[in-house]
Amino acid sequence: MSDSSINQSQLFHFAPDALEGADRDALLRLVRAVVRVGGIIDSVHNLSSVLELIMKESEKAVDAETSSLLLYDPENNELIFEVAHGSKGDEVKKVRLPLDENSIAGTAAMNRSPVNVTDVREDSRWNWTVDEQTRFFTRNILAVPMMRQDRLIGILEVLNKKNGSSFSNEDINVLLLLGTLAAMAIENAQLYEKNIQAERLAALGQAVAGISHYVKNVLGGLEGSLTLVENAIREPDHDTLDRAIDVMKRSCGRISDLVKNMLSYSGARQSDAAATDANQVILEVCDLVALSQNARGIEINSEIDKRIPTLLTDREMLERIVLNLVRNSVDAVLQKKNDMQDFAGKISVRTGYLSGALMVTVEDNGIGIPEHEQLKIWGPFYSTKGSSGTGLGLAVSRKLAQDCGGALRCVSSPGSGSVFTLSIPAQPV
Repeated sequence: MSDSSINQSQLFHFAPDALEGADRDALLRLVRAVVRVGGIIDSVHNLSSVLELIMKESEKAVDAETSSLLLYDPENNELIFEVAHGSKGDEVKKVRLPLDENSIAGTAAMNRSPVNVTDVREDSRWNWTVDEQTRFFTRNILAVPMMRQDRLIGILEVLNKKNGSSFSNEDINVLLLLGTLAAMAIENAQLYEKNIQAERLAALGQAVAGISHYVKNVLGGLEGSLTLVENAIREPDHDTLDRAIDVMKRSCGRISDLVKNMLSYSGARQSDAAATDANQVILEVCDLVALSQNARGIEINSEIDKRIPTLLTDREMLERIVLNLVRNSVDAVLQKKNDMQDFAGKISVRTGYLSGALMVTVEDNGIGIPEHEQLKIWGPFYSTKGSSGTGLGLAVSRKLAQDCGGALRCVSSPGSGSVFTLSIPAQPV
């Protein structure tokens, strides 16, 4: 049995001397491996992909038959097989090794130094269970610790030198160098995954906060209407009953719109193009909003270009985008009306056709959008309406426009109003 140990802090001082007598092919393998693993550090963020690439490069660099990689679990003080090549690799992954000197990997981890065993049959630390599970016959093994700033990341192992000999001091230094680079790559991938998870949790929290007050308001309206229905049934009152049913319908519509918006934003929607009278769609949207309770007292004008031909476009998508924009303008006007009692709210919806694209402009004289918020309005769950909005309307509208190959832009001046311009490529039928 041979057990060679090298302190990893001496790696870059030791490696040049150890490689001095190395043959040209070995040096070329090392340089190529270092270049490839160096590229892994910045280019790969998926942890499982990083580990697989590290194993393949390690096998090539020291001419080994196979390899395995164990990550250190500091909570349980154990080494866990994350990657084990071979037909029975999945079974090996179930094995956990305590951090002690009863195993070769454990010894390398405890001492923070390589362990090179030339004949595992003569080493009491060798765990024959792994060979039995995998039906792989191990002759020799080289295990090196992967360290990052004195912190143990894991253990890199290569098994069976292909030419039938044992792993050399040259192989030890090659694997140490790869282990150092591998530790950096693994740490980068782990940090990346943690950041992604943190961002997802933050986004989830933002989403819940963004819709919770809105849903609470809708439920409040439903509860209130149910009370009216109960009273109207006990003491027959058709007017109260009609009013309650109207509230219930509007509340159900708001919930339906919320679900549609969330589904639209969460996944790509294929455009369902068909012959569409765009002007008719705009007129219907304007009439629908003008009849709503929120829009009472607000002048909504439609200025359509009658020269627009029948276009091949997605009618439902167009209707939803313009409906969101006009409703958004209504809210902006209402916010201004709350501050100015005699204010006359106006919304203009104009259509046009330019260079193969349908153009729809929605302009209002509402409260406007401060400059520091003009980029934020396109983000999901960002709302300036408090609990009366979900912050999904504009985010969904822009995404739907982009799904059609179009664009949605905004120009706004605080206190003077906003102009939203939608452009969607559409060919005449």
